[in-house]
Amino acid sequence: MARPPEFDRAAAVRAARGVFWARGFPGTSMKALEAATGLQPGSLYAAFGSKEGLFREALADYVQAVVAAAVRPGVAPREQIRRWFAAMVDAAVDDGGRGCLILHGAAELAHHDAESRAAVQEELGRLVGFFAACVAAARPELGAEAVADRAGLLVAALAGISAWSRA
Repeated sequence: MARPPEFDRAAAVRAARGVFWARGFPGTSMKALEAATGLQPGSLYAAFGSKEGLFREALADYVQAVVAAAVRPGVAPREQIRRWFAAMVDAAVDDGGRGCLILHGAAELAHHDAESRAAVQEELGRLVGFFAACVAAARPELGAEAVADRAGLLVAALAGISAWSRA
């Protein structure tokens, strides 16, 4: 019978998220993940299956944290967008130019395993969906195509901020 994990999974995921965010997926070694999480290789593989599996959990944790910072009950849609952009500017300026983990993950995993690509695409879809919902709520007179165009433009602007901060 397998023993239950004897570590704080959420803390390990947050620690790994920081490493992935700072170094990118390809630049993150298993040794760096072991050092950040305090876990041995066998425990990392048993808990997450692979570096890719840990990245997917770190990415989901990142999205949850960013969404929680932007989305508050009773906050107007335009303010939610402003909060998201403020968080990205803070990440670009104050966090060593790390940019957006979702957008960097999409670029870094574009030619990687299908499961990781699908996870990143799902998070990108959630990001576009967040902006589309905000635009639709702020501008109810717009049609679906105009809402989608504006949401895409907002994500493209974030991608520019994120890429420029990394450069």
